[in-house]
Amino acid sequence: MDTAPRLRFPRHLRLVKRGDFQRAYKDGVRARGSILVVVAHGNELSHPRLGLSVGKVAWKSAVKRNRVRRVFREAFRLEQHRLPPGLDLILIPAQPKPTPELAATRSELFELAQKALRKWTAKRAPRADSAP
Repeated sequence: MDTAPRLRFPRHLRLVKRGDFQRAYKDGVRARGSILVVVAHGNELSHPRLGLSVGKVAWKSAVKRNRVRRVFREAFRLEQHRLPPGLDLILIPAQPKPTPELAATRSELFELAQKALRKWTAKRAPRADSAP
């Protein structure tokens, strides 16, 4: 019997509400790589969720922007079981050109998600020096 994890991308794994994006941008932590910038915020769920932010500034062509979104979405779909649970991850291209490669994006997504988790945990940990 095959026990490989299912690699689907259903709606509950997506950030769809404007408030979720705003909360992540306002209170989240950032991790930057050569391909991606990851904005992470806790979500109190047992799985990560994905949001994408690919603007017109970087790619004027909708075809190119959609290609970048597809690569980012596929990287998340393939790595979702290795990513830290309980985080909302917004992926933003770190540089406008060229179109990212899937393999490099997958490995960088995993590394940046781990880095963002460490930053998020440190940000949420109670500080001893802030006590009166």
